[in-house]
Amino acid sequence: MANVSKEMVDAVRMARWEEWQRTAKDMPKGQHILSVELLRVGDKQTAVVLTIARDGKVHQFELRADAKGQNPKPVVTRRDPAGCDPKAGDPAPRVAAFAMTEAPVPPPPPPGGGGDGGPVADSIPLGEPPPKEPPDPGVTSLGSSLLETTFDLGEQVVGGGTT
Repeated sequence: MANVSKEMVDAVRMARWEEWQRTAKDMPKGQHILSVELLRVGDKQTAVVLTIARDGKVHQFELRADAKGQNPKPVVTRRDPAGCDPKAGDPAPRVAAFAMTEAPVPPPPPPGGGGDGGPVADSIPLGEPPPKEPPDPGVTSLGSSLLETTFDLGEQVVGGGTT
């Protein structure tokens, strides 16, 4: 197994986020799904992160559910008030964005690496990180369906021959 540093993971996250921003600007007006990521967060939680281009801007939404993808709840992160300048070395926006308002804090990373305190996991393409916005009803409906279909029905179908 390769040894991957936090800096390497952050570079990939930033590159993905920047590419989504470029893609969103080139897309026609309206709403377009750029990415859907389904994750198991420990043994008792699942998550879906939807990255959407809406009228040329990138938005990201996260829902957390139980192990079977049921009872999803939105995860919303906050930004500090305007006026904080991350380019001037002020870390406040990054720190504030890690504060979750709707879901429990994830468990600490396993010994030996991983985890930057972000809402979900190392695979989520967080840049600054992008704030997770309150989802509209359509995002909630889609995310709920994906979670339950994947982590309940999907696991039964994939493991169909074993009990």
